[in-house]
Amino acid sequence: MELSFEKRWHSLHEIKNFFSIKDKTMSNWLYDKKTGKKKDLASMGIYKLPDTNYYVVNPVEFQEWFNKRLRIYQ
Repeated sequence: MELSFEKRWHSLHEIKNFFSIKDKTMSNWLYDKKTGKKKDLASMGIYKLPDTNYYVVNPVEFQEWFNKRLRIYQ
């Protein structure tokens, strides 16, 4: 699945809508179930903006991670 994106960073909300990901699924991907801490988000292409509580997503990196995850389950 190859999608085209605008040349900018996107919010988590935009990525969830673009890939049709539900809130519960995204939450499971972002947080470790045992500790409740965030996983290594940079490997998913998700970065925290310094001095804020906001996260931005590099859509190309996220799509690569997403496609690898899909191949695991096929």
